[in-house]
Amino acid sequence: MCNKMKQMDVLFFMSDQHTPYYSGFEGHNVDTPVMDQLCAEGTRFAQAYSTCPLCVPARLAMLSGLRPAKTGIFTLDDALPDLTPTFLHCLVAQGYETVLVGRMHFLGRDQRHGFTKRIAGDMTPTDWNAPRKKIAAERGVSARSFGEPFCTALAGGGESPVEYYDRYVVDAALEYLSQDHEKPQFIVVGLYGPHFPYVGDKELYEKYRARAVLPASFYDPCPTEVLRRHHQPVSEELALAIQAAYCAMIEQVDIKMGQVRRAFDDYCSRSGHERMFVYTSDHGDQCGDRSMFAKSTFFEKSVKIPLIFAGDGIAPGTVCQTPVSIMDIGPTLLDCVGAQPMMDVDGVSLVPALGGGDVPEHVVYGEFLERGSMQTPADSYCFMVREDRYKYMCFREDPSCELLFDIGADPEERHNLVLERPELLERMRQLTKQYAMPEQAVSLQKRHTWSSDLWRAYESALEADCDVERWADTPSTARDYPEICLKNERLRQP
Repeated sequence: MCNKMKQMDVLFFMSDQHTPYYSGFEGHNVDTPVMDQLCAEGTRFAQAYSTCPLCVPARLAMLSGLRPAKTGIFTLDDALPDLTPTFLHCLVAQGYETVLVGRMHFLGRDQRHGFTKRIAGDMTPTDWNAPRKKIAAERGVSARSFGEPFCTALAGGGESPVEYYDRYVVDAALEYLSQDHEKPQFIVVGLYGPHFPYVGDKELYEKYRARAVLPASFYDPCPTEVLRRHHQPVSEELALAIQAAYCAMIEQVDIKMGQVRRAFDDYCSRSGHERMFVYTSDHGDQCGDRSMFAKSTFFEKSVKIPLIFAGDGIAPGTVCQTPVSIMDIGPTLLDCVGAQPMMDVDGVSLVPALGGGDVPEHVVYGEFLERGSMQTPADSYCFMVREDRYKYMCFREDPSCELLFDIGADPEERHNLVLERPELLERMRQLTKQYAMPEQAVSLQKRHTWSSDLWRAYESALEADCDVERWADTPSTARDYPEICLKNERLRQP
């Protein structure tokens, strides 16, 4: 178990959009030796879930410990109010230097939310009035591939804006770790990979193209019209290319993690503090299941996340199969270092499991507001609950569609048990009635939309550049098509 008496330095390494199914530690043919070693030295939570399978809601739920229905944060255009504390504020009160290196997807004037330092900017817009033409020019031909509706526009191997951004973040982290610092450190290193565009290193892409196999569910029908917009019209060839690029990007993340971990170990050896290294991601990527790509659904590859803790006092080689939530991360970290816990949050501390014990009993759920299109408000409430080995999904706009899967026996979620397990179905329905908050979620999200419009108007009136912490240094060579490039000819051209 974590030693709360000594000072502990913590390195929190966070990728974007990494489903653990594409990892060596899950038995997949992606080479992730650094992550595998982290698992061998620490505790892995094999059933960890994002509370909302979209970047901003997931990250802000993790930081605040509050579910989206309590904050109204369901879209990429949402921000955490300045007076909402995060677990970082508790760490600062404990005497920590809290350092953000790279990505966290904050929006608006407050780019800290409890971080006392930021030493590398984000890749996405940091202000309400995103300079879209400027960003598109910086990103080049892959610009629209950064967005979910057109994420399958191209795939391949070669140079990518994402790779250059992640190198910039890692270089900043290595420089910071090469210095000595007086306070105990909590350092977040946030990468953009393996988030689309689906472009990986050329050699790695070729390696994984030779290994790529179509998902078993590639031709399975979409179970409800609510999820129809996530279906992408791609050929088998492009689907395999996307998978190859995604796997290449995961190995690239693994390589960078190794660089940061070695530097962190060196730093802790100099500081004399105990150490903890944590790895997670905000959500996953469906990567072709049911011909769906990107995130924003409650299918396993979209909503599941890697979650690994390693370091002093943590049980090595342990795999916890009890479902846990991304909202449990903050309470766990605070418990580990003996900091003041957060009040009235929706996550729990997983510290007992880090010592080889059991996870405190709690219901793991997720919620999402689906859009009918990118132009319509997010107001179609979707809910997921995971209990034991079973997962249930329902859709407010399509009450006739209920999905019930035995994840242990059917990890690909191809066999719906709704008609076969009536007692289990009723149990999941009761949990949904207890935990789902559709009216509150929609109401608060409408308020966020109203607030966002006001902030845009306010920033425009300032007549100042508010987008000051965004990385914008994509080299010209990465703005062109990658050396190996497959284009999606079925997509509507801009």
